[in-house]
Amino acid sequence: MLTWRKRSREASGLANMDIGIDAGTFLRLAALYHQRWSVSLHAADAEGRLVHGQCPCANPAAPECQAKRLVAISACLRWGEPTIEPCACGQIFWAVPLMRNQQVLGGLVAGAPESQVLPGPSGALPIDVRAACADLRLLAERENLTNAALLEARREEYLREQLKADALHQFKDAPLYDSIRETFLRQEPSLLGAIRRSDYGTARSIINSMLVAMLHRAGENVTLAKTFFLELVVMMCRTAVEAGGNPEQLLGADFQSLSKLSTIQTSEELARWLHTVLEHVMDTISSAAGQPAIVRLTAALEYMTDHLGSDISRDDIARAAHLSPSHFSRLFKHELGISCGVCLNQMRVERAAEMLVRSDMSLARVAMACGFSDQSYFTKVFRAHFGRTPKVYRRQQLDT
Repeated sequence: MLTWRKRSREASGLANMDIGIDAGTFLRLAALYHQRWSVSLHAADAEGRLVHGQCPCANPAAPECQAKRLVAISACLRWGEPTIEPCACGQIFWAVPLMRNQQVLGGLVAGAPESQVLPGPSGALPIDVRAACADLRLLAERENLTNAALLEARREEYLREQLKADALHQFKDAPLYDSIRETFLRQEPSLLGAIRRSDYGTARSIINSMLVAMLHRAGENVTLAKTFFLELVVMMCRTAVEAGGNPEQLLGADFQSLSKLSTIQTSEELARWLHTVLEHVMDTISSAAGQPAIVRLTAALEYMTDHLGSDISRDDIARAAHLSPSHFSRLFKHELGISCGVCLNQMRVERAAEMLVRSDMSLARVAMACGFSDQSYFTKVFRAHFGRTPKVYRRQQLDT
């Protein structure tokens, strides 16, 4: 820890600037991250200038190094996940933006020599860079130093774009049909079969390929694209009714968003609009699939119980319940009174409490076994739930 304090004192004269992280928090996270990955952290302002810590570059104030830090921060903001950025001085950067609501105040930047990150002669990676990147984001999110919701939205958007690109590639290689209606009629049996099997991943994949087909055919003719979109919505509603959906629910108040169609001017807006509409359709089908909400949530809770020690997300849990992430979050909060994330943490610390009493595992190993990669965060959640730290809890339980 003394090393990190010394490095902080040696940082630039910008140390008092508000970049979304104070010196004490930075020192703690930098020490923790270095312990895990043997990679140094430093913090920069919104212009990429060094504020806390020590950059591994020979000349941290060099314009090219400052520019690379800024690129690394911007890349994470764009894609929702840190990406590695090589610097001309032989270093590799990855970063997470330090944010207050929508405002970027700076960045938490990891830096290491290329030899410590890139594959060696044998082809083996010295460290798991993807895991190190994800861990940096999680550290920032757990400390509420960044906008986690925005980064998640960017990751989901990037995934949708990937799926569109894959669907477009498949569409170009497939036979060209005479009309969008024929395209739908050819794919409708597969879509209905996927719905009846509760295979919503396949169903959304089919819908996505149809979306790409319409955009591909319409080109820059937005009016024509709107016509295709409306046709698909009508057909989807018919499919949903055949699968057991409630017509009034499908075509009622929730579909007032159809009026927004007249104001849309670009194909990107059209794609986002249709994605929202189709998600509602799929959720309506899911609600009518013969399983009440509690059955869906039971499947989710069972998945959470079976994977408490794994790095699972809300989307993973929603997928296990065959629900869209947004609908799953609303349903979970409505039925159980707490969010999925809070419930998952409660389940994890309750399992941890059992392990503390029934085993002699160290606190760090208990935390890892229960899905907490950060022991300090584990202690914080445990104390909030049980009113005492894990160490005190174990001692008191063993003394009784």
